[in-house]
Amino acid sequence: MREELKQYTTYWKSLGTYKGGEFMDIKFLHDGVIILENKTLNKLDEFVIDAISILERYVEYVIVSGYVAILFGRARGTEDIDTIISRISFERFKEIYDDFISSNFEFLNGDDPQELYEMLQEGLPLRISKSGRIFPNLEIKFPKNELHLIALKERILVKAGQLNVYISPIELQIAYKLYLGSDRDYEDAYFLYELFKDAINKEKLEMFCRKLGVNPIE
Repeated sequence: MREELKQYTTYWKSLGTYKGGEFMDIKFLHDGVIILENKTLNKLDEFVIDAISILERYVEYVIVSGYVAILFGRARGTEDIDTIISRISFERFKEIYDDFISSNFEFLNGDDPQELYEMLQEGLPLRISKSGRIFPNLEIKFPKNELHLIALKERILVKAGQLNVYISPIELQIAYKLYLGSDRDYEDAYFLYELFKDAINKEKLEMFCRKLGVNPIE
């Protein structure tokens, strides 16, 4: 462990064998930062780096759902990166749109920025992919409820080499996956719980579970 991290580290865990016999270490810091060391970045991570580097220039965001578990080593695929963004004006959205288009991305929902913004206003997600492709794609949407706002307000920064992204609080992520309820969602929830059970706030996890009407993991 690097010397400068010692006084801040609250939690450390080796994930064991990852890819190519490497080990990925997690350092969970006091100030809401998670550092992943020795993580091998894959094509999906590279897409996230490219897409988020544009998005974060204009708006606060938080990544939620399946990619969070994948980021920490869960061996499964995903076609989209679910992302909540803070509410913005059409003028700011137009800047985002123009930057993505000029950077070889496209909006799968259409090519009229005014119509796309109206879709966001109506609570519909927008999907952004590399030009000429459908997957993977970045899904962006405005917050719809209190938990979306909490995810934005209490987002956690994850650093892994060139990858620097904000994700939902782990406690909220686990509860939300239990709420979604599919086999894959349950597996994501249990994966994250086992990984972070010695670091997460159990009372906070129970609070989110109550809000969503699900039983916490015992």
